[in-house]
This record gives sequence, C-alpha cells and structure tokens, in this order.
Amino acid sequence: MAERRIKAAYHTTGPFKEMVTYMKCSMSKDTKSLMQEEVSEEKETYHVRFPMGHSIRVGKKELVRLGFHIKPRMIDLDSGDVVDIGGDPYDFGSDPYRDADIALIEDGEAGKGGKRKQPTL
Repeated sequence: MAERRIKAAYHTTGPFKEMVTYMKCSMSKDTKSLMQEEVSEEKETYHVRFPMGHSIRVGKKELVRLGFHIKPRMIDLDSGDVVDIGGDPYDFGSDPYRDADIALIEDGEAGKGGKRKQPTL
C-alpha cells in the first residue's frame, strides 16, 4: 500500500513589512478624465503558501476575510480529500486572531429567531 501524502491545506507566515506598488486611480475635476499614478508604500503583508507550490500575498484584513488566519485542515495531496487525523480541525483556542464575538448556533436552530449561545472563553 502506498504511503499517503498529507499536508496542511495552506501555511501562513508573517507579518512582513514590504514595499507594495500599485496603481492609484482618480478623477480629475477640471478635465473630467481618469488619472492614474503609480504609488509605492510600505505595508504589512502575510504570505499564504499552498501545498502544490502556489502562493498569495495579502494584508491583514484580506487574510481574515479569506479565513487564512485560522488553523488549516489537513488534506491528502493525491485526492484533495480532507483527512481526519483526530482532534478539532479548527482549534480556535490557540488562535491569536480569534474573534470573541462569534456566536455559535446549534444544529436545527439556523433560521429560527432566538437566543444564541456565546462561546466560553
């Protein structure tokens, strides 16, 4: 039987201070035309690397929006399936970016009006 290749779905590193260059667009009030200027500034970025060699660079706000700030699930690289290796795949207890305002809804309560349980800290 072949050995399974299991890795985390992604790996996040950072924050890094990097020079980021982008195009800033603005509308000229005098000529009513679109003006573009190249802007470079130092920003705090995070690198997210994926097992097949791809990577992205994002800011803190985008990192949280995409969900890369939480502990990743383990996947089988050959099939892409999520692998259950025991324990909680999303260990919120050790996450430094954990949002304490998350409300947990029990199964069957979705769509009903009512009280939500607050997580215990």
